Amino acid sequence: MKVLTLFNHKGGVGKTTLAANLAEAIQDAGKRVLLVDTDPQCNLSSFYLTEKDLDKMLGESSEGSGAGSTVWTAIEPVVLGRGEVREVEPVEIRENLFLLVGDVLLSQYEEELPSAWTESFARKKRGYDVMCALSRVARSTAEDVGADLLIYDVGPNVGALNRTVLLDCDYFLTPVHTDLYSLRALTTVGRSVARWVRDWQTVRELASASEKVSLLKGQPQYLGYVSSAFKEYGGQKAEPHEYWERMIPARVKLRVIDELKAVNSALVPAPPYKLGDVPNFNSLAAASQQFGVPIGDLRGLVNSGKYPKVDEIREVFASLAHNVTKQMGL
Repeated sequence: MKVLTLFNHKGGVGKTTLAANLAEAIQDAGKRVLLVDTDPQCNLSSFYLTEKDLDKMLGESSEGSGAGSTVWTAIEPVVLGRGEVREVEPVEIRENLFLLVGDVLLSQYEEELPSAWTESFARKKRGYDVMCALSRVARSTAEDVGADLLIYDVGPNVGALNRTVLLDCDYFLTPVHTDLYSLRALTTVGRSVARWVRDWQTVRELASASEKVSLLKGQPQYLGYVSSAFKEYGGQKAEPHEYWERMIPARVKLRVIDELKAVNSALVPAPPYKLGDVPNFNSLAAASQQFGVPIGDLRGLVNSGKYPKVDEIREVFASLAHNVTKQMGL
């Protein structure tokens, strides 16, 4: 099983939409996929579940009885110091595609992570337990459903929760908008991940041999970037998107590749670093969310005049899924 995270410091790059559609395309290619929603905003869970069902699940998790079935339900005993992680049932979206539902209460987990980070350097068991709780739940659930791939969906920040997720994953990729602010955010991505990896290796070096076995591996390999949400005109990227597109490879090399290589050259791929192009979905994104299906499955649900674009995007994600799984050796 492989573990993948889609990560960018900048919001609004279409990360959740990309995660859902990529997962669906990988599932279409014959793999079993578990999606884990670790964004307290629960955007991925909202994509697949009705408001009524999600509200019910979040309400059950907030009761603290252990009767819920969200990520928070599973890790709550460890975070609050009351026991081991709980097993929760993921939602089966369709054959070979599963979702471990997110929770707004993950923000409470994030509040505990800075102290757990410090305690880990002091070799304290509680620090280890809290840092690794999410990983234990996600990986155990993935094993239970026989997943080939676990995909984390994370929020747009470089906070303690995302640090824990990145240190747990085997691979990560960056969705990048073709604009100035998205490129500038790459600086934070590269520096943050490099620092996290370096610091966590210190934690692992301080840990005993028996403790080290259960700790986060802390070696997320960079797969590359996806150029996303650009507008097209006459089959080509419209200005100024085309201009910023030309700037991305050098910025990725300088701000992500070189930062990671300075820590461990095994964390970076051979060039080229681009995994694919994902154009602006326009109104199809809203339709996809309305029906809870990937954009490539909107035939019969939207106006027939949009079918060519639906088919085009389906092929885009099929190609991206091929590139991503090939890079991961999946």
